[in-house]
Amino acid sequence: MTAPLVSTSIAAPGFYGLNTQESSITLESGYALVADNTIIDKYGRLGARKGWRYVTSGSTGINLEGAHRFVGIDGVARILSWSNTSFYLGTGTLTEITPTTDNTLTTGNWQAATLNDLCYFFQRGYKPMVYDPIAGTITDVEDEATYSGTVPQANTVLSAYGRLWVADTANDKMVVYWSDLLDGASWGSGSAGSIDLTAVMVQGTDEIVGLGAQNGQLLIFCRRAIVIFADSTNNGTLDPATLSLVEVINRVGCVARDSIQNTGVDIFFVSEDGLKSLGRVIQEKSLPMRDLSSNVRDEFVRAVATENADNLKTVYSEDNAFYLVLLPSFQRIYAFDTRAPLQNGALRVTVWDTQTQTNMLSLPNDVYFTQADGLAQYFGYQDNGETYRVKYYTNYFDFAAPTQTKILKRISVTVIGGSAQDFVLKSGFDYTDAYQSYPAQLTEKTVSEYNVAEYNIAEYTTGTLAEAIRLPAGGSGNVLQIGFEANVNGAELSIQKMDIFIKQGRVF
Repeated sequence: MTAPLVSTSIAAPGFYGLNTQESSITLESGYALVADNTIIDKYGRLGARKGWRYVTSGSTGINLEGAHRFVGIDGVARILSWSNTSFYLGTGTLTEITPTTDNTLTTGNWQAATLNDLCYFFQRGYKPMVYDPIAGTITDVEDEATYSGTVPQANTVLSAYGRLWVADTANDKMVVYWSDLLDGASWGSGSAGSIDLTAVMVQGTDEIVGLGAQNGQLLIFCRRAIVIFADSTNNGTLDPATLSLVEVINRVGCVARDSIQNTGVDIFFVSEDGLKSLGRVIQEKSLPMRDLSSNVRDEFVRAVATENADNLKTVYSEDNAFYLVLLPSFQRIYAFDTRAPLQNGALRVTVWDTQTQTNMLSLPNDVYFTQADGLAQYFGYQDNGETYRVKYYTNYFDFAAPTQTKILKRISVTVIGGSAQDFVLKSGFDYTDAYQSYPAQLTEKTVSEYNVAEYNIAEYTTGTLAEAIRLPAGGSGNVLQIGFEANVNGAELSIQKMDIFIKQGRVF
């Protein structure tokens, strides 16, 4: 008697994102073992990430290392960017600003902050500098007319509660300094001051990595602890004259200055144990603390430990609902979806490979990347006019029959988007990476583009973009894995559903 077909369906392939941490045979079907160059879109589908295109022209070889959005008192937004040796103003055309400074510029690891219509730049071992939008100049802070005291040559700067807060100098890792109110050049008069954390640390010395602000509190991220200060007013401001210690959270800290991102309701940061949420750290306090990156924890922690902490960059985009962690040495981005955590407290995560960015900047309704030839925009479905490869592979299935052979007969996939492009389904048995390929081609679809600014939409298309691909398949084994690969070349692509049909063979 012929064995009947047995089927399984994955309604939203990859909906839970990557999971390389748990045993693949016990994972829910919504997880992925591979999810390259993908995101979880707003409909809960695994789809291709956007690509990037240059917004800068005529800037070959400038090798930008960072950028800052400066909004002046006139309400005009300006993009300031920098390489290792130069500063620039603008986006489409980069206008070089030659700083009047005693610094010899060789490293572009600046952190920028805006205060009272001026933009300040800090980096360890360099005299801090300031951009004046009226004069159009960048000068040393010590050359400002209101300069007093000694401005620290700090590595991290925060503009909050009407003043600059800085820390992490070459010779002092435990002192936080703050400027006078509304004056980033005044460090020795008015309400300027400093505080040494050594007296509040209960588990030995540490070193400050970065700073944050939330709900009237000053957050000091050390390498192995987080120190929180507030004042006595409790009204959302912070008066240094009545500064008081709220708490010291030990055994969790921050390893990279530029990993600290304020989401509006929380602060994310990268620790030596993975990606953390300050809100959860404060709530839980005791170990083990939940980890937003727990589904990819081991590989993520190894990659972070290998990367130079100064080069690790992140960005949070509310519009795209993601927090990106860029590891330039690996040319890799971990994309954490911030819409809602999974049941285990982790965020859904995918990986983007072959990434050539050096830094990232979040703008209203946009994300910019600094690249070798200027500023680039997260946009479209090509990487600077080139295709990129999307990959997705399921976990392994035994169809609830671990002792029976499975004979693959057919695969059906419902694809959203894509147009006239190659699409390759893959299958493999028994944990092998020698996959069988089943090529197909998506039909050509007509898409009409409307004016984005006027209608506030990117695309409109008549009819449906859904397409079902049904292909005969073969092979046999104990456990089965299915996947697909496709080159993205200008058209959005996502997966709605997968159906797998097998026959069960003999018991072994």
